Amino acid sequence: MNRQPRVLIVNAYVDPWRSAAPTRLFIPRAMAPYYLAGRFCRNRTDIRVYDEVHHGAMLDPRLFEWPDFVVFTGLTMAFDRARQLSAYFRHARPGVAIAIGGPIARALPRLCATVFDYVCQGDVESLDDLIDSVLGAGHRADDPGPRFDLAGWSHGLGFIETTRNCNFSCAFCSLTGENRPYQPYAASEISRQFKANRQFHVLMVLDNNFYGSSRVDFTRRVDQIGAHWRRGEFRGWGALVTGDFFRNPDNLAYVAANGCKALFSGVESFDPAVLKSFNKRQSLSSDPRTLARLCAERGVLFDYGLMLDFTQQTIAEVDEQIDALFASADTPLPALLSLTIPILGTPYFDEAAAAGRLLPNLRLSDLDGQKVVEWPKEPLECVVPYVADVLRFRGRKSAVFWHAVRHAWSRRSSFDVMQSMLSLFGPLVRYVGAPRLGSIRQMRQTWREPPLTHCAMSDPLSVAYRPSHRLPERFARDFQPLYVTDGAGRLTQEIQAGAGG
Repeated sequence: MNRQPRVLIVNAYVDPWRSAAPTRLFIPRAMAPYYLAGRFCRNRTDIRVYDEVHHGAMLDPRLFEWPDFVVFTGLTMAFDRARQLSAYFRHARPGVAIAIGGPIARALPRLCATVFDYVCQGDVESLDDLIDSVLGAGHRADDPGPRFDLAGWSHGLGFIETTRNCNFSCAFCSLTGENRPYQPYAASEISRQFKANRQFHVLMVLDNNFYGSSRVDFTRRVDQIGAHWRRGEFRGWGALVTGDFFRNPDNLAYVAANGCKALFSGVESFDPAVLKSFNKRQSLSSDPRTLARLCAERGVLFDYGLMLDFTQQTIAEVDEQIDALFASADTPLPALLSLTIPILGTPYFDEAAAAGRLLPNLRLSDLDGQKVVEWPKEPLECVVPYVADVLRFRGRKSAVFWHAVRHAWSRRSSFDVMQSMLSLFGPLVRYVGAPRLGSIRQMRQTWREPPLTHCAMSDPLSVAYRPSHRLPERFARDFQPLYVTDGAGRLTQEIQAGAGG
């Protein structure tokens, strides 16, 4: 090969709302592909990144003809999508090498080995040996660092990661299933990531748990970020912390004094019994109204996630909690609202499968947080319509608007202009809606999608399961969905065999 080898890093994604258009307002963006890209030598490889979240569904035939080597990553439920894309690449360019890593590879290593050429179960560093194997010596970076320069415009955001994994073991979390240790990064590695960023206004710390298990190490990392902030390199920063962070009031004061402007925490549920069943005791005292007030007193914007679990809660109980949110201007609406997801490989999935809670004929792609996938506590025919309404606050759009206005107004003396704008427009974008526009191919596929039913038992397959152009018969299997359960609700043989290490 006379030219440089062409490498394409792909973040495979299945949009739960059946849109093929880009989701450019979702923050933070997926940065894993750009860390993977940084393992390749920039002078000896021609490398691109395609993120189906940020760029929309990959539908341009020219992209399928371009690469010599494709590396897939993505969430576990995107296995089918990665398989579909691999068929397009192999048809357009026979002999292309295809690898997969990340959560998909770690959850389904055996099955992945039958579909893709290479399966990487390790962290980003494990790609180095594969680069040598596929491309030969001299094609991996001597001094690897994330390729944020390939990300394009990111709303003025910069990104770094200061730790890896999490020190807690929440039952529903894929990190728990992977059982990898919590690892803080050395100061030199954090500095390397700062240097990889172009000029930005706000820094997003991508850690799964920025607080961690050592306050000494936590303050070390805060000091390092704060030093960059005090030099005027950016206006402020945000991070994700677990509920135990707020038990020590000094923590909040410390991050605020070092330029922190926003914190996200996984509240997940207002019901203590539900939190205990998730093994999420660190959030038992995480009342969002109290935490939002404490953060605002320090000039920090507070955001959180909320999961609805109808296997343990009734419609009336959930509705009462939602009504209480709207009644309190002091409590922000959740940044993320979804159903509990039994992610493959987690303790929660194993428990749900053993208890017979998984619905029959459940597909892996159904596990997106927007569909009922477990038998609820109340009749299915009652829960599903309620879910379809509550996940987008259908029938409450005016309430969302006025709550956002009242909440932003209540924080006007605590927040700067940027924080006030996020406080006001964040809920409107999430729940009232914002137009999503893409290429003609992406918009055409979106218009062809069947309507969502929000129930795995009745939801039709996406049009992505029908090839966008004619392919030989040998690729037909790549467009068949992977089923998690059979008609009786038992785990399929393919799932049981494919999940082995």
